[in-house]
Amino acid sequence: MRNALRLGAYQLRYLDGVPPAVAVDASVELARRYGHAGTAALANAVLRAFARGHREVGFPDPEADPVGHLSLAESHPPWLVRRWLARYGFEDTRALLAYDNAAPPLVVRANALRTTPQALFARLASEGVEARPGRYLAEALVLAGHPALEELPSFRAGLFQVQDESSMLAALVVDPRPGELVLDVAAAPGGKTTHLAERMADRGRIVACDLHPGRLRLVEENCRRLGVTCVETLVADGRALPERFAGQADRVLLDAPCSGLGVLNRRADARWRKREEDIGRLAALQRELLDAAARCVRPGGVLVYTTCTTEAEENEEVCRAFLETHPGFAPEGLEPFLPPALATEPGAAAGHLQLLPFRHGVDGFFVARFRRRA
Repeated sequence: MRNALRLGAYQLRYLDGVPPAVAVDASVELARRYGHAGTAALANAVLRAFARGHREVGFPDPEADPVGHLSLAESHPPWLVRRWLARYGFEDTRALLAYDNAAPPLVVRANALRTTPQALFARLASEGVEARPGRYLAEALVLAGHPALEELPSFRAGLFQVQDESSMLAALVVDPRPGELVLDVAAAPGGKTTHLAERMADRGRIVACDLHPGRLRLVEENCRRLGVTCVETLVADGRALPERFAGQADRVLLDAPCSGLGVLNRRADARWRKREEDIGRLAALQRELLDAAARCVRPGGVLVYTTCTTEAEENEEVCRAFLETHPGFAPEGLEPFLPPALATEPGAAAGHLQLLPFRHGVDGFFVARFRRRA
């Protein structure tokens, strides 16, 4: 019943193209269908009164109740607002919440195996698609005014892959070389996997692992479309990978399952499904996966850990715990692998980088690099 009223109120308040009588009647019909004559009469009375003279919602005072104010004004759960206020302060938290509520940009990565960013820009223009360069990486383009991607000949020809610019940093930090063995743990849907293959000139062996066969099919589809041949998929729990690859991989990328709090603008309902206790549970899983990934790295090899969350418990604290229990690994500075605008960010020299939407203008993302001692 609340949802029927909310739908009607939303149409009356925000959708100028829907006549008030139509909006009211639609909710009355919903109330009758899922209730009875009495609930239909209630919906009719409430929404007609609302249509006659609704008032703006009053928000709590931001100084007296900043959590209540931002939670209501920016539509985020109070527990999350409280966490971010403690970490970032009022203005940065408000900017982060506003970023979550804005439409996410559509960012694509030019497929280096088949084109260049300049050639892709021209090709997209010929297809009627407006594009502009990304913020940090040459291979990134931001699209606007585009049709469905599947309708674009350039997409079907495998000239680009959809991937946010922040997550493109993963392949740069892994820095794979042609001919190497690379493990991509939790690889689906394949944006990072195919980027690794491009950086290796499609020469070598990438094993893309995931727990779910259906998600691995997305990796295979993307590889076929992009012309990538050096990737093989493996259905496996990342924690079991040492049984097959112990001490063998030149480089391992663990894009760990996380709370996803850095990409809430791409998952509209996620903020309401997440719980604060999920963060600790996920951090425990991340530590297990990182331990298993480390055992797959050969002496002298590289281990890269990434998430799409903003939370220190899943990022810096996981890395700190890892180094305390794995003396055979050392953090490695990120400056040689990052674009100049990010190379001087706090933490980069110490081997990790946290991107924040309100500060960097891209999805929230964390990356850390470790080297196994020879």
